[in-house]
Amino acid sequence: MSVVFVGDEHLAQEVLFKIKQWDDAIAKLDLHAITDICEQDMKVFDVSSQIEGVVEFKCLWERYNPFFVENIKVYRKEVQIFAQSNLAFMHCYSKIDHKEPDKILNLPWCRTTLCFQKNKGQWKIAHQHISMPKSIE
Repeated sequence: MSVVFVGDEHLAQEVLFKIKQWDDAIAKLDLHAITDICEQDMKVFDVSSQIEGVVEFKCLWERYNPFFVENIKVYRKEVQIFAQSNLAFMHCYSKIDHKEPDKILNLPWCRTTLCFQKNKGQWKIAHQHISMPKSIE
């Protein structure tokens, strides 16, 4: 995964580390780890829903859980991380698919933005926005 850093590169590296933890938690479907990386009052604009708060976000993942199989991976491309003191954004295309190349379903890429806020020395996700690219024509 190639990444472009803008702003404070050291802070952007911290955010990238947190993103890798987030992706690992998703791949393992570890709901505790997924929600632990989030602010309690996070906001999520997902393809299918709008969520307010980490409790609702956990419920969303509980609903997703039966549709995911083992050996999944978060794929990202065109990653950009903008970081300044206590605020950072990550923009990219992402998707969740099989880890094994021969089982990849070729699911569509989603536009993804994660907003991180640094509180008490810890980066947490304060906002997530996911949308499906679609040509207007």
